[in-house]
Amino acid sequence: MSTLVFQICMILAFCAHLLTPSSCHDHSRLHKKHTALFVFGDSLFDVGNNNYLNTSIELQANFWPYGETFFKHPTGRFSDGRLIPDMIAEYANLPLIPPYLQPGFNNYSYGVNFASSGAGSLTETFKDLL
Repeated sequence: MSTLVFQICMILAFCAHLLTPSSCHDHSRLHKKHTALFVFGDSLFDVGNNNYLNTSIELQANFWPYGETFFKHPTGRFSDGRLIPDMIAEYANLPLIPPYLQPGFNNYSYGVNFASSGAGSLTETFKDLL
């Protein structure tokens, strides 16, 4: 008898769950999740951190011809256009990731670029230039 009562209660609970009203949400008002891009590397990834460091001229790219093609002015990138992190950010629908040392920059919601030209994992890497 108790088994029959238990089965009836389970069936009623299941049916009550099916009859529960549901509501739709307007997803355009909800916060959208996005990814942040944090970049570490050397001159292949440096977007201008060395512009703000006291380094030798060999490790800086804030003069002509760097940036000539895409940005139309020197940006600190060791390229005349965009770098690998710029392409990844574009693919991920993110804005260009700024250098960590850029003055006045403090919004890390889309990420930040810590890459620095001449960076290395060993202490001997460009020891005399940095």
